[in-house]
Amino acid sequence: MRLPNDNRSTNHWPLLLALLIGVALRVALWGNLPRLGFISDEAEYLAAADWLAHGRGFAWHTGYLWTRAPLYPLFLAAHIALFGRDLAVIFASQTLLSLLNVGLVYALTRRLGGGPLVAGGAALLSAIALPLAMYPQFLLSETLFISLLLAALLLLADPQRRRRLLLGGVFLGLATLTRGLLLGFLPLAALWIGWRAGGGWRERVIAALLPLLAAGMLIGPWALYASRTYGGLIVIDTTGAYNLALGGRTAYDGGRSDAPTRNFTLALLDPTLDGAARAGLAAGSCLAQTGDPRLSAALAKPASAITQAERQQLLSAEGWCLIWAKPWAFVEKTLIELVDLFQINYSGDERLAEGFALGRLPRWYTLAMLALDDTLYVIILPLAALGWAALRHKGTGGVLLGLIGLWLLYNVAAAPLLFAINRFRTPLLPFLFALAMFAPVTRRRWQEWLSHRRSLGYATLAFGLWLIAATPYAYLEPLTPGAPARWASYFGPYPSALAAAQIAWQSRPQYEALARLEAAVMRDDLAAWEQALTDPDLPAYARAVAEPLLAARRGQPEQGLALLAQSQPLYPWQAAVVRGELLRQMGDLTGARQSLGLTLVDDWNPTGWAWRWLHPPPLPGDRIDLADDNDLGYIDGFYLGEFDPALGATVRWASETARLRFPAAASGRPRQLCLRAAANWPFDLPQPTVQVALGETRLGSFTPDRSLQEYCLTLPALPAGTDYVIELTSPSFVPDALDLVRRQGPQVGQVRMLGFQLDWAEVR
Repeated sequence: MRLPNDNRSTNHWPLLLALLIGVALRVALWGNLPRLGFISDEAEYLAAADWLAHGRGFAWHTGYLWTRAPLYPLFLAAHIALFGRDLAVIFASQTLLSLLNVGLVYALTRRLGGGPLVAGGAALLSAIALPLAMYPQFLLSETLFISLLLAALLLLADPQRRRRLLLGGVFLGLATLTRGLLLGFLPLAALWIGWRAGGGWRERVIAALLPLLAAGMLIGPWALYASRTYGGLIVIDTTGAYNLALGGRTAYDGGRSDAPTRNFTLALLDPTLDGAARAGLAAGSCLAQTGDPRLSAALAKPASAITQAERQQLLSAEGWCLIWAKPWAFVEKTLIELVDLFQINYSGDERLAEGFALGRLPRWYTLAMLALDDTLYVIILPLAALGWAALRHKGTGGVLLGLIGLWLLYNVAAAPLLFAINRFRTPLLPFLFALAMFAPVTRRRWQEWLSHRRSLGYATLAFGLWLIAATPYAYLEPLTPGAPARWASYFGPYPSALAAAQIAWQSRPQYEALARLEAAVMRDDLAAWEQALTDPDLPAYARAVAEPLLAARRGQPEQGLALLAQSQPLYPWQAAVVRGELLRQMGDLTGARQSLGLTLVDDWNPTGWAWRWLHPPPLPGDRIDLADDNDLGYIDGFYLGEFDPALGATVRWASETARLRFPAAASGRPRQLCLRAAANWPFDLPQPTVQVALGETRLGSFTPDRSLQEYCLTLPALPAGTDYVIELTSPSFVPDALDLVRRQGPQVGQVRMLGFQLDWAEVR
C-alpha cells in the first residue's frame, strides 16, 4: 500500500528495525512458551478443523455447545490437509501474519499523519507486545483477525476510491467470518464512511453501500450454508446466544458460574441422556421456572432432533428471561465487566500463568509478562486516549481516525454486555499503539494542547483509564490477612500484576528444586533422590510425595504409609495414588485397587504423573490389565478407561504416543510382547497401523481391527531383571464434539486424539 510522503525505502528504516526486533522476539519465544495443554478455544478450533480437513464439512459443530465463524477453522483445516496435524506449521504461518501486522500498523500510523519515526514507534510497540508475539503460537483466531481488520480499515480510509472501498469491504467480510462480533460493526462503519465521503447524497450512499455489498457477498453464502446445516437462521455463529445466556445467568446469580448455562445446553444437546436427566439439567433455568412452552416442547423431543438454530433461539430466550427477571443486576454486572475489560487478570488462560505461585514460570517469562504486557499496557492505554485527542485537535486522521474510534467504542460497549476477559483486548492493541504515538510528549506541546477545554476533558479521560488499569489506590483497600484484593490490577496487593510477578519470581527456586527431585526419581537414583530431599528450597508438597515413595524404594513401604498419614499438603488424588503405590509394594493389591480406583483419581487420570513418580513392583504374570484400577505407573499416554459396548470390554484409548512398562520382566533370553487391541475408528478413515519400539529398536507393527484381537511381537533378550519399556505410536482421529463437551474437571478443554484401544498387554 502506498504510504504518504516519500516512499523511498531509506525513509522506512524504523519499520525494518521494528520487524527485526519482532522477528528476534518471536524466534526467542518459539517452542519456549510455558504451555501445559490446550487453552481457551484451542481444542474446539482444532477438532472442527480436523473434521473439515477430512471432508466432513462443518459437521463437528452440529454436536457442540455452539457454532463458530468459519474462516479460522478453514485456515487451520487447510494446513492440516496439506501438512498433517503439525501445529508448528500453523504457528509458523501465524507468526508471518503477526509480522505482517507490524507492517500494517506502520502503514496505518502513516495514514493517520505520522512520520516514519512515529509510525516506526507504533510498529515497534506491535513487534514487542507480548500478547501479539505469543498468540501466533496459539490455535486462536486473533492473529488472523487482526491482519484482516487492519487491512480492511486501511483500505476503507479513502472513501473517494471505490475500488478500495470494495476491497476493504471484502477484507471486512473476511474478518467478520473470522469473528462474528464484527457483524454489528459493519453498519456503523458504513454509516461513518457515507457521512465522511465527499460529494452529494448519491455519492455518499454509494460510498456507504459498497463495503457492505462486498462484505455481504461473502457473508451471505455462509449464512445460507450455516442456516441449512444447522437447521434455521444463523448469520455467522451462535456464540452470541450462548454468551448472552451466560451473561444473564452471571447477573441473575450475582457471580460467574458456567455450570448452569452448560447444563441447560446439555439438556438440549446430549442424546445419551434420558428425559428425567434432561429435565433435571434444565430445571434451574429461567425458562423452566416460568413454564415457557418453547422449552417444554424442546425437552419433549429427542436431543438429536434439536438443531443448533433451535438451541440458539432457546439460549437467547433464556438470556433475555434472566435479564428481564433482574434488569438492574444485569446493569451492575455490565458495569463490573466494563471495569474488568480494562484491568489485568494475571492468571488468565491466554497468559499461560497457571501454577505461577508454585514457581512454574521461568523467570525470563515472568519479566516478559510484567514488562512487555502489563507495564506496556498501563502506559499505552492513557497515551492512546491522549493521542486520539491530539489527532482530533489537529484535524488529521480523517475517515480512518473515525473508524478506529468506532471500533474501540464498539468493543467497549459490546464486550461488557456478555463478559470481559483480557483476550478481548488483544484486537484493540494495534490501534492503541498507533494512537499512543501521537500523544503530546513535550512540555510546550502540553501547554498548547491543554489550553483548550475539550483537551482537558480528554486528559481527564486518559487519567481515569490509567486509574482503572493501574489501580494505585488498591493499596488503600481494607483487607483481612491473607485475603486477595478486589481492587487490584497493576498496582496493589495480590492479585495485582506486580504482586503476582513477585510471587512468581520468588517461588522459582522451589520449582527448580522440584525439577531436580523429579529427575532423580525418574532415574531411580536413590542417592540423588535423598540429596534432593535435603534442598531447603524444596516445597513441602514435593517432599510429601517423595519421602514415602523413597521409603518404599528402600523396602520400607510401611514407613512410607506412616509418613503419608502425617498432615501433608497434597491434593487428594496425589495422596490416593501414593497410598495405592505403597500398598502395591506391600503386596496388598486389593487395597491398592481401592485407592487407585477412586473417582477423584479418575477425574485427573494421572498416567503421566504416575509414570514419572512411581516405580511399581513387577506385575503378576508380567501382564498389564488396563483400566483395572492397578495400571497407574505401568502406562503413559492413555486416556481414562471406558466400557465399549461394541467390544464388550472396558478398555483405554491410546493417544498418538503411549508407553508400557513391565518392571523386571527381562529374563536374559528373547520373550514375546502380546497385546489385545482394537481400533473402532470412523468408517470414513482407514484403520491405523501401530508402530512398536523398545528404546531405539523397532519391534514391528500391527493394524488393529474393529474387534479385540491378540497381536504378538518378539522382544529381544535383555539382562535378567531389566525393565521392558515399550513405546507405541499410531495415527489418531478426533472424536465428535460431545466427547470434548464431556471432558470435566482437569480434562476440560483438552481434545482427545484417539489412536487405538488396549484391553491388556503382557510379556510372555
